[in-house]
Amino acid sequence: MRLWSSGLFALALLLGTILPQSGGYASPVAQPARNVTVLVGAGQDTIDLLSFFPRTIHIRAGDTITWKQNSDAPHTVSFLEGPVPGPAGDSLFTEPGIASQPPPVIPIADQPGVNQATPLTLYPYPPGVDGSVFSGGSFVSSGRFLGVPPTPGVVPITSFSLTFDKPGVYTYVCLTHVANMSGSVLVEPASSTNVPTPAEIDALAQQQIAGLRALADRSEEQQQNVSRSETGPSGNTIWYVSAGNNDFRINDTRAALQEFFPRNLTVTSGDEVIWGSTGFHSVTFNPTPPNPPLNYLETAPDGSQIVVNNPQAFDSIKPSPIYDPSQFFNSGNLNLGQPSGTAWSLTFVTPGVFEYYCSVHADLGMKGTVTVVAAS
Repeated sequence: MRLWSSGLFALALLLGTILPQSGGYASPVAQPARNVTVLVGAGQDTIDLLSFFPRTIHIRAGDTITWKQNSDAPHTVSFLEGPVPGPAGDSLFTEPGIASQPPPVIPIADQPGVNQATPLTLYPYPPGVDGSVFSGGSFVSSGRFLGVPPTPGVVPITSFSLTFDKPGVYTYVCLTHVANMSGSVLVEPASSTNVPTPAEIDALAQQQIAGLRALADRSEEQQQNVSRSETGPSGNTIWYVSAGNNDFRINDTRAALQEFFPRNLTVTSGDEVIWGSTGFHSVTFNPTPPNPPLNYLETAPDGSQIVVNNPQAFDSIKPSPIYDPSQFFNSGNLNLGQPSGTAWSLTFVTPGVFEYYCSVHADLGMKGTVTVVAAS
């Protein structure tokens, strides 16, 4: 009897540690809040890994995420969960027909054909959002992280933080590379113990960076020393150059190379060169450096400062179908859906070595040469 009573007493003590006085189970205990890191982009110079690392992060309510710039390219951290305060269009990340994504550029009223960068892609929204609490249901954006070249009039940021207080799944994008750069935040209840540690999150980020870097290296190896040509209608040769890498070779648009393939091309006088791009590139020959800036500041009629997309960098300027080394030539922005289309060509007749660059990525090293030799 005494042993039986002792057993009941021990059981009662045990139950008392897991059952509240009311008789129900104890509420789960909230875990300590943490600050974890997500790396924004990766790669330097012409290697541009367009992703957040890790791409999906698993945290608890109460945790803070700090995004840190990790590449030479400009990026944003932008949640498209609410109305955009200004011009907006459809997004790949929201329901069809819901205008929740600011366009990259908007027209300047008194300058037909000239655009300015949309302020929501440049500056934090709402103001002072860095370090705030995010519960979902609203448009929130970090502002533009420091990139090469710096955007005039934009205070460069290298980190951005949000605290998540509500369980759920939150998708975000980079407004500069919205077609291929997105991430997710999975927020568990504050009591959850099934989330990775900060060290495990950092390790996963490095693993994903290494995976994309391997794809970029593979693409570089496949394309840089490959040239394609065919006989033209006049017995000349038509050469093809890719501006940026072809993602179908590696099946991942996030592993981007800001290079021309081939970088250095030798042709014969009378040959034609066709450049193709589905990225965000130009083919620009400038005989009189310095090169025109990509953007510049201008004072609007209301006194505000706007960031103008320089027409010399973004528009097609082709004084002749035959390259003249004394004149400025520019393909304009070659991209799907852009006025300049996805291809641009020049015929070369003057022997010499002619350097050209991409106006968007020149400072990252996206440059090439066309060497023209006399016909035999």
